[in-house]
Amino acid sequence: MTWEKHVREWSQPPVDDVGYISSEEMLTWDNDRLRDAVIEMARVRYTGWRNHGGLWRDMLKLDETHHMDVLDFGCGVGMESLEFLRAGNRVSLADISASNLLLAHRVVNLCSETDPGIIPRYLVTDHDPFIDTGDKKFNVIHCAGVLHHIPWATKIMRRFHDLLRPGGEVRLMLYSDIGWRIATGDLLAPHWADNTQDLPGFRKFVRYFDAVGDYADWYSADKIKLKFGNWFNLEEFSYITEDYRYCAAVLTRKGSV
Repeated sequence: MTWEKHVREWSQPPVDDVGYISSEEMLTWDNDRLRDAVIEMARVRYTGWRNHGGLWRDMLKLDETHHMDVLDFGCGVGMESLEFLRAGNRVSLADISASNLLLAHRVVNLCSETDPGIIPRYLVTDHDPFIDTGDKKFNVIHCAGVLHHIPWATKIMRRFHDLLRPGGEVRLMLYSDIGWRIATGDLLAPHWADNTQDLPGFRKFVRYFDAVGDYADWYSADKIKLKFGNWFNLEEFSYITEDYRYCAAVLTRKGSV
């Protein structure tokens, strides 16, 4: 898949339990329709199967993050950027799609109960350094439902290390190894940790989870340590959703500079 096609397909951010709607289309909606859609998205996500046992919110620390500089990497519609803003954080938006950035910026301004102030927006590219934030550093990088769609995930995590302050966190929501098993019926062997595309069930796995895009990967605690352990400590890991198809992880930045 070309980068242009990848951007075009993911300019249809997922709307929970509805499908993939073009951000350009959502930008044409009037304020009432867009606000109602965001309220419904939040209801579906946080009271539905994705937040089974409260684990989505707990693992991504949506209710315990305050007065932090947060980068929402792969912000999509901006729903969780809005959650962080409501909790009193300073939020920056990042996405591969310019229209997603426009949509998320409109959503956080429309739905914030108080003036959110200036919301920086960063366009993500497919080449190093992937995102240019100048001198700005962050306490938290929130990356939910995104890293598993990036073939060069290790390079992105190395870049996250650069963007975080000492002791900063990356919080991930990912497709899990159990999700692979559910989607394909295949069991995974540890030595297959880095070549998911070569496995017979790869296309089935991709389409089980998403109607758009041509790449997805699975993660487990061991795989996260193997791939990203040079730059991060894995502090928390949990399978989320009742069937464990998703997992979430909190990683802390290694190094004092």
